[in-house]
Amino acid sequence: MELPEDKRQAILEAIYGARKIEAIKLVREATSCGLKEAKEFVEKLSAELYAKEPQKFAAAPTAKSGCVGVVMAVAVILSAAVVLVMMLV
Repeated sequence: MELPEDKRQAILEAIYGARKIEAIKLVREATSCGLKEAKEFVEKLSAELYAKEPQKFAAAPTAKSGCVGVVMAVAVILSAAVVLVMMLV
């Protein structure tokens, strides 16, 4: 698939940064191909690049704390507060 060099670089950066959806959008903009073709192209290119240079890829997140982490922290703090109040009474 022929891509302008600036678009190709943007697509590679998106793939290396684990942003496949962005890469697919860029391919579609550059080539006017359909979603299926763009997705297949990005997946194939991603696999080829990973086989050659896996160190360039963004590390996959190992754990997402997000809201769950905040809720757990609040629960621990509240539990500690309850224990302290019970000890004082």
